[in-house]
Amino acid sequence: MKMNAIKYLILSTSLLSGIYAFAQKYISMETNKLSTVRQLTIEPGIGIHTNFGTDFLITNLVQWNPCKHLSIAAHTSFNINNITQRYFNGIKTDYNFSINQKFGVGTTFYSKNRTHTFLLMVGVKYTTYQETLDDERFDKVGTTINAFSPDYGLMYSLKQRWKKYFFTYRMYVPLYPWPTKGSNILYLDGNMDNIALELGFGMRIK
Repeated sequence: MKMNAIKYLILSTSLLSGIYAFAQKYISMETNKLSTVRQLTIEPGIGIHTNFGTDFLITNLVQWNPCKHLSIAAHTSFNINNITQRYFNGIKTDYNFSINQKFGVGTTFYSKNRTHTFLLMVGVKYTTYQETLDDERFDKVGTTINAFSPDYGLMYSLKQRWKKYFFTYRMYVPLYPWPTKGSNILYLDGNMDNIALELGFGMRIK
């Protein structure tokens, strides 16, 4: 298990490093003018977690660039969890969803028709689910759980521009519960299954 955690950490670090290098390679002097213009964008999208696609995400990112290379963002996500696993061993999942709200700050790099944004995100996640014992051998018994937890991590956002509209791709790598619950790298093992991959369509408001 320890080797798996190290492998996942190296993989995610390499992926983010590669994206960063790619962004720097394509920075164009012709777009310096764009980087000095204040921009506000709204970017709805859909996505999945990397836990074999069992979760479905409805998301939105609002990003503001108040000055050159500075980005401020708010990311909202409604997650339908375990959408393909609703009945197992006599246990029926009545509902299971999460609402995530994060705020972040980072930097944006510009190329001819693309922007690459890197953000450090911090926020909170609310999760609720209800399960029912649905087995003819027993009386029906249900349980409901509601919980809040921290949510922080790293986000990469790619925009492919077309006039004031654009297609967008986002990847969010959660870091919680590491290191708040302990410095053991094994805490990252489960987080690798919760990397969010999102596709969407957005527009520049101003």
